[in-house]
Amino acid sequence: MGIFVNRVLNMKYIKVIGFDMDHTLVRYYSDRFEELTFNESLKILLRDKDYPDEISKFKFDFNGAIRGLIIDKINGNILKVSLYNKIKHAFHGTKELNYKAQKKLYFGSSVDLSEPQYMSIDTNFSIAHVVLYSQLIDLKDGNPELNLPDYNTLADDVTYAVDLAHRDGSLKSAVKANLEKYVIKDEETVRVLERFKKYGKKLWVVTNSDYTYTKALLDYTINPFLKENKDWTELFEFTSTLAAKPKFFTEKGPFLKVDLTTGLLENYDKKLELGIYQGGNAIKLQEDLGVAGDEILYLGDHIYGDIVKLKKACGWRTALVIEELDKEVHAYKSTKDISIKIDQSMDQKILLEKEIDDLYAKEHEQGNKVEKEEIFSRFDKIEKIDKEIGQNIKEYESNFNPIWGEVMRAGVEPSIYASQIERYACIYMTKISDFSVDSPRNYYRPKKRKMAHEK
Repeated sequence: MGIFVNRVLNMKYIKVIGFDMDHTLVRYYSDRFEELTFNESLKILLRDKDYPDEISKFKFDFNGAIRGLIIDKINGNILKVSLYNKIKHAFHGTKELNYKAQKKLYFGSSVDLSEPQYMSIDTNFSIAHVVLYSQLIDLKDGNPELNLPDYNTLADDVTYAVDLAHRDGSLKSAVKANLEKYVIKDEETVRVLERFKKYGKKLWVVTNSDYTYTKALLDYTINPFLKENKDWTELFEFTSTLAAKPKFFTEKGPFLKVDLTTGLLENYDKKLELGIYQGGNAIKLQEDLGVAGDEILYLGDHIYGDIVKLKKACGWRTALVIEELDKEVHAYKSTKDISIKIDQSMDQKILLEKEIDDLYAKEHEQGNKVEKEEIFSRFDKIEKIDKEIGQNIKEYESNFNPIWGEVMRAGVEPSIYASQIERYACIYMTKISDFSVDSPRNYYRPKKRKMAHEK
């Protein structure tokens, strides 16, 4: 697929490449992992929040959400928002809101995402999160006798359940018990890692997963394909587990050294040496290992936990792994003919609108009488074209997510998620093995982006 470039990045000057583990260094079968997250979160709501047994009948729908959606906790709505905070698509639970309903509720279809009622869902388990919340909204609205909490509390409870499923070991236990079902093996990733090392790059892992889980996944995905290293602990010179990102990048947490034989921890307040640790912080890591922030490239999948805070606090170079990108790019290529049809229809519509403006100018500015039929006939043609455009847009979007359309666009504008990628990620890609097409010394340069007046 290749590497996509937002900012100049000269790999010749990168001394260290750091990796998040989950969904970056290690990839999952997302549909299976999201369904597991969904089911484990349901169990937590039943157990900890005393939700009614009716929720155990919920069925997971992988197409029910995409990454980068916004939850309106007050109104029980899920929103797809553009770069300019304009709502382009909205659902109440699983029921779509039309434009009239959106405009009435949001006063011009624009939202202020800094307000606490809005929650951005942009992680790799966002699909399970949104699908579960949507189904709870439907259950609440359709069954008032169940006395489910208000929309705001529902949102908080879902967040609690999804977060706890990742923290309490239930998800990790299920994955470790069936690695083949949930985890992808990718030999090409290992080839890329060893190639980086040949060019003198030091490799780090900074993950929020614990050492036991990290070891299980890297033993499974890395060790079988190593040719120039005996073990992943040799491939990666430094590993921090339970790193508590994004705090790892912004606070000064202590390092604990992991004993590889027993898995036990010991306090470690000396100068860092190569090895495996728990916790810690980026500032001490940089200082003790003697590298500047702009000499480190860090790859992660979480726009907030891995990229935004890191970019602001440490000055490391950043790369975002976006697993949906592969399907999006293929969909763009397969819909070129439809896009051409939409553009041609829009050109026809613009021409008719110009003709109508000229007729009004003839009447109002030149004082000439214009037959109304001349204007109405053009409006009729525009209405027909609008229907054709609408049908073509539906056909176009059906090549992406059947409910939400593209991840990277909201209408003709970039989505809010895409705008964050452009702002904070120096480069982005579908998977680490996409580096295989380039030299580890490659000079990544973005293409010149034309402003509206330059086109």
